[in-house]
This record gives sequence, structure tokens and C-alpha cells, in this order.
Amino acid sequence: MSEIEAQANAPNAATRTDAAEFGQEMRRLHRLISSYVLLNMQGGLQDHDLTFTQMTALHQLRAQAPLTVTALAERLRLSVPATSHLVERLVRRGLAQRRENPGNRREKLVVPSEQGLKVVARMDELFTGAYITAFSGLPPETIRAATSSIRALLAELFPDASQEIP
Repeated sequence: MSEIEAQANAPNAATRTDAAEFGQEMRRLHRLISSYVLLNMQGGLQDHDLTFTQMTALHQLRAQAPLTVTALAERLRLSVPATSHLVERLVRRGLAQRRENPGNRREKLVVPSEQGLKVVARMDELFTGAYITAFSGLPPETIRAATSSIRALLAELFPDASQEIP
């Protein structure tokens, strides 16, 4: 790649500065509301006696299912044996199901069960409730402006409207 192409493809200094400033503000926002979110999530995890990794696996399965154990292990950044054990626990608890892979009968696919989907939906409700609690004291125009800005950011990050946001 030529120097000109490298410069054309490199983010400019102003963009990097703006992104860094935005990142700092997002960090401040995260600190402000994390206590609401984490308390709600902790309660939800305890209600279902789930570890954080198990909940993460259910979220990944909801977003990406069906997945092989290997693919789920990659997404969770766990070893295949650890993920296999995690899946077995989820299956035993009725939160996930194994199905035969029609493309490779030696391989099993993992999907969330209806009960698993309900648990994840409940966690979503708790998560959303934490944001509502954190922001409910703000003026409506501030909330609308923030909503509009976040939608614009998401549209830039995920221009294919049919694409599910991970």
C-alpha cells in the first residue's frame, strides 16, 4: 500500500480526538448508571442461579443460534471442553437444547430453549428498567435528543437495517 493510500485509509486526527472524547463521555455515563444496571442484573442472575458466563452464553445463543459448541466457545472465549460442560449444565436446567446438525451428523447444534429465551427476555427487562430508572428524572427533550443521537450512531455502525445488533 502506498503512503497516500495509507493516509487516505487512516482515521484523521480530528476523528480520533472526537472518538476519544466521546469514549470518555460514554465511560462517565457508564459509571453513572452501572450501579442501577449491575444491581438489577445481579438480582436476575441470582433469581435463576446463573453465572455471568451462562447468561452470556444464553445471550449469544439468542443472537446467533444455532451454534456449534466450538462456535459458542469462540464467542465466549472459553475452551471447547469448558463450553461443552457449560452447555450440558444449560441443557440439564432446560435453558438450552442440543440438535443434530443436518449438515454434519457428528456435530451437535445448540439453541436456546423457550425457557432460556424467557430468562434472557427477563434480563432484558431488568436491564431496560435500570436505564429507565437512571434517566426518568431528565427532561423529555433531553431524552428525545439522546435517543435520536443513539439511533444515528447505530445506523452508522450497522447500516444494514436487517442486521441484528450483537
